Amino acid sequence: MKHHRSIFLRGITTGTVLICAFLIFGLTLAASSSFAASEKPIVLKLSSFLPEASTEGMLGKWWGAEIEKRTNGRVKVQYFFAEALVKTMDSLPAVSSGIADVQFFAPGYFPTQMALSGVSDLLFQTRSNWVSAKAYNEMAETYPPFQKMMKDNNIKLMSIWPASEVVMVSAKPIKTLDDLKGKKIRALGLMNKAMKMLGATPVAMPLPEVYEALERGTIDAVTGLPYHLVASFKLQEAAKNLINPGLGCYASGGYFMNLNTWNKLPDDIKKVVAQLNNEFPDVAIKMQAELHKKTTEALLKAKCSIYSLPAGEVAKWKAVLVPAIYDDWIKDMASKGLPGKETLQKYQELVKKYTPKDKYVSPYAK
Repeated sequence: MKHHRSIFLRGITTGTVLICAFLIFGLTLAASSSFAASEKPIVLKLSSFLPEASTEGMLGKWWGAEIEKRTNGRVKVQYFFAEALVKTMDSLPAVSSGIADVQFFAPGYFPTQMALSGVSDLLFQTRSNWVSAKAYNEMAETYPPFQKMMKDNNIKLMSIWPASEVVMVSAKPIKTLDDLKGKKIRALGLMNKAMKMLGATPVAMPLPEVYEALERGTIDAVTGLPYHLVASFKLQEAAKNLINPGLGCYASGGYFMNLNTWNKLPDDIKKVVAQLNNEFPDVAIKMQAELHKKTTEALLKAKCSIYSLPAGEVAKWKAVLVPAIYDDWIKDMASKGLPGKETLQKYQELVKKYTPKDKYVSPYAK
C-alpha cells in the first residue's frame, strides 16, 4: 500500500513540475511575443534631390525595400525624392544634422567639407562607373583620410552611385575645342575647372535648375552628369545635342547615413546594411543598363544628335587637362593640409585593382 502511495505521489510531483514548466514557458513566450509586437520599428528617412525614376531614386527604393525585408520589418524607410525633404544644396547639412537619416548627395557640391572626395572627379582615370564606385567605396572603408572626412561630417557612406561616362548636352553642336570656347557651361566641382581650362565659361548650378536654364538660354550647355540622367531631367527637350567628350566618368554622388543613426543601429542590422552596401554597385549597374536603353530611346524620339568625339579630338582635350588638372588638385589639397598626392595614388591603385573585374557596358558601345 505504501509502495503504491509512493508511486502515486511521485507521479503527482512529476506531473506538477511538468505543468509548471509548461506554464512558465508559455508565459515567457507570450511575454516575449507581446514585447516583439509592441516594439516599434526603426524608421529611417531617406532623401534625394534626384527623381524617384532615376537610377539613384530606384536604388534608394531598392535599398529601403531590402533593409525592410532582411530585418523582417524591424526597419522601415520613408522616402523623399526630388527635393521633397531638403533642397539640393542642403543635402550634406541635412544628413550631418540628422534631418535625413540617409541622404543622396554629390560631394562635388561641397568642395570644402568633402575636399578629398574630388579625387574620383579627376578626369581620364576610368570610363567605368563600376570601377570608380568600387574604388571609392573601398577608400571610404579602409583609407584613414577618407574615414576622417566622413567622421568630420558626421556621416557614413552607404555607397557611392556609379555615375556613367560624363556627357555634354548642348543647344548647338560641340565637335572641337574651338566650338567649346566662350560657351557658358554648367558643370560640377572639378568639372568647372576643367571647362575653364578648355576655354569655356563654367556656371555653377544645381542639376534641378538646368532644364530651365537651357530653355531660357542662360547657359549654352551642361556637363558633369552621366548619360542616364539626361532623360531623367528631360534635358533632350531643352537642347538637341548630346556629346560624348571621352572624359571618362566620376563617382559624383552617393547615399550617406547620419553617423549617429548608424551608431544607434543594433549590430545585426548593421550587418544587413553592410551587405546591402556591398551589393549596391552591382545592382546599380544592372538598373543603369536598363535606363541607358530608355535614355537612348528618349533621345532618338526627341530627334537629338548623339555624337562621340573622335580619338584625335579627345587627345587634344586630354593634352590640355592632364596632368595639369591633377597637379592643380594636389596643390589645392596641400594648401588645405590634405594628402592629395597620396590620395590620388591610392585611388588609381584601386582603379587598377578593379578594372579587370569591370562590369560596365558603355551606352555608346552599340
